[in-house]
Amino acid sequence: MKRLVGLFLLVVCFGGSVFAFDIMSYPPPVSEGDILIDAGLGIGIGFPGTLKIPPLFVQAEYALPKVPLSVGGGVTFWQNGYSIGAGSYSVDYTFNYLAILTRANWHWGFDISWLDFYTGLSLGYNAFWMDYKLGSAYGSGYSPVAYNYGGIGYGVQVGAHFYFTKNIGAIVEIGYPVMRVGLAFKL
Repeated sequence: MKRLVGLFLLVVCFGGSVFAFDIMSYPPPVSEGDILIDAGLGIGIGFPGTLKIPPLFVQAEYALPKVPLSVGGGVTFWQNGYSIGAGSYSVDYTFNYLAILTRANWHWGFDISWLDFYTGLSLGYNAFWMDYKLGSAYGSGYSPVAYNYGGIGYGVQVGAHFYFTKNIGAIVEIGYPVMRVGLAFKL
């Protein structure tokens, strides 16, 4: 019973502090009309095979007026390789991934001029296609199945821009489908 009462008091205290925080009380880290451009590498991809081309991304967003919200889009591409067999009996696969997503991010103002912390959602199109190269022993009569796929893509992200100057900085973003690190520019 003591644990239940203690848990109830903890929830009430935490809940009260959440409602006491006013997200609009701090100045937003982005201003109306700011254009945010990010470019860099993705990390932490858990797809089969060996990484041939690491995830490369470019994204751009526009800061809306009156609210700390930015909207825009981005493109990410990466490539993995996978081999089956050895020598003349090998099949070498190449997996290609392309994500074209629109993004919307809420920028949290914490009154720190060099930090832009944000959370957001992404929605768009994902494409996957596979190429293969056969070993010499297979001849022309054998062809493994090659898959092509395209469909709705989605994602969530939590990230931060760390500005070294007023307009140049670094980005660190954790999200789905790719974690990102790179350069950030504010125009």
